[in-house]
Amino acid sequence: MRKGDARRAAIIDTAERLFYQKGYEETSVQDVLDELHLSKGGFYHHFESKLSLLEAICEKRTIASFEETERIISEGNLNAVEKLNLLFGMSSIFNQDSMDFIALMLRVAYKEGQVMLREQMKLTSMRLMQPLVDDVIEEGVKENLFFVKYPESMGSLLLLLGHNMTDKISYILATADEDPKSLEKIIEELKVYRYAIETLLNAPYGSIQLFDVTRISDVLMAINEQNKKELNGELEKA
Repeated sequence: MRKGDARRAAIIDTAERLFYQKGYEETSVQDVLDELHLSKGGFYHHFESKLSLLEAICEKRTIASFEETERIISEGNLNAVEKLNLLFGMSSIFNQDSMDFIALMLRVAYKEGQVMLREQMKLTSMRLMQPLVDDVIEEGVKENLFFVKYPESMGSLLLLLGHNMTDKISYILATADEDPKSLEKIIEELKVYRYAIETLLNAPYGSIQLFDVTRISDVLMAINEQNKKELNGELEKA
């Protein structure tokens, strides 16, 4: 790894750790510089701002998740439906191994409305995922599992639907402390999107599984716990 690449990676890793420890809002660029004994010039050579640094963290995690998904799909003896379910599940922000990262993204990208961050995540996902989704749809047509008139256009359409679904569910999770029926609403959203995707593909009813509801429930509980800790912390300061 070149020196510049190693420094960039060190900045990303350090910032991610500090974002989890202190919170995104409470962590400054100077905090990252102090940890690494780095000058401002060294930082701004690689990143324009703290937000661009968070975008780099997201891209790193998205690429790692995609590579793992691609590996499992290529090594497994799966049919097209199983592959598509795996793609939806493993590429989701909710499947990330770090609850801290999920909470961070829900807070910054959805609760605080950082639209550019959300769009950057979608662009990275679309760039990586579309060729793989296109291949899976083609396989499904050959296996007589999908019946699609325009398979060459269906991959991008499914990904756009998936991004829209992720936006809706993420916003519900990000504002879960304001609505006691959050999980019920998420389950209803999943039913609607599953029906839409099965209809577009003419796939067997009930064959598409978008996200693991148990995982979503775990994320919801983690978010609620984090909100309680933050509230207690604010009360102690008052």
